[in-house]
Amino acid sequence: MDPQFERKEKTKKLNTIIKVLVSLTLILYIVLKKVDKAEFIKNFELLDWRFIPLIFLLIVGHYVVSSFRWKSLLVHEKAKGVPVRYLLSLYFIGAFFNNFMPTSIGGDVYKMYHMAKKVGDPGIGFSSVFTERFTGIVMLALIALLSMTKTLGFGILVLLIWFILGVYIGIFSLKLLSGKIKFLGKVYNALIIYKNYPKVLGFAMLTSIIVQVLSIFVQYFTFMAIGVRIPIFYAFLAFPVITLVGFFIPSLNGFGVQDALYMSTFAIVGVPVTTALSASIIYHISRIGVSLIGGVLYALGKDA
Repeated sequence: MDPQFERKEKTKKLNTIIKVLVSLTLILYIVLKKVDKAEFIKNFELLDWRFIPLIFLLIVGHYVVSSFRWKSLLVHEKAKGVPVRYLLSLYFIGAFFNNFMPTSIGGDVYKMYHMAKKVGDPGIGFSSVFTERFTGIVMLALIALLSMTKTLGFGILVLLIWFILGVYIGIFSLKLLSGKIKFLGKVYNALIIYKNYPKVLGFAMLTSIIVQVLSIFVQYFTFMAIGVRIPIFYAFLAFPVITLVGFFIPSLNGFGVQDALYMSTFAIVGVPVTTALSASIIYHISRIGVSLIGGVLYALGKDA
């Protein structure tokens, strides 16, 4: 067996073990130490079901807008003919893999593989999916920053300058390290493709803002469904921060990590930990429910 392949397999298995351990440890800690089980059950008994269709529609809207964002990033001649409906199918199927097979293949890897297969070029698969994810993260951080305007006043301008500088320094550092570290070289090449397409990047960033706002409102309405109204400015700060922190903590699709972050973050504005956990569980269930569409599409071979 190829030693490099063997190393990759070992790393993959180790990453999976870490994800499982982190999720299980946090879930056990929450269940055994933090949750008022009677209150938890009561929250679901009092659930306002009128919000559930809205939550589902917003998640679907999130995928639809994301598909148009992805389509805009397919600037390569080989990929221009790929229809949005195909990209939307990959989004749903990727979500299905994330939720039901998180230890086998991630949604982004799935999308990269099938895009590469569709157009016959692995570079297109990686560059488009990575840049889509990158613009999403940058806009998520920007939304969190702007949500602090009410608190910081003109101080927000200083933070915005630092934010823009940080993005430029990050890209410049990538350029310096791209020749030394293979993966960073791949990342830099994925981004630099769009240097000559400012309108494409602008559209990707605009749609990223829409995607993140939809995601914020999905989570906002999960709280509304159990009778809790989060201050809107705090929602636009807290949900992006939770998402960003969740990117850097290994877990099985956010299970355990998201729940713990909800409990600690919303305790600041007086939400009981069990109520915050209930909202997090509703969010998990809603995402899983919508991703079942991906399971149907996968069974029908819509990723071909």
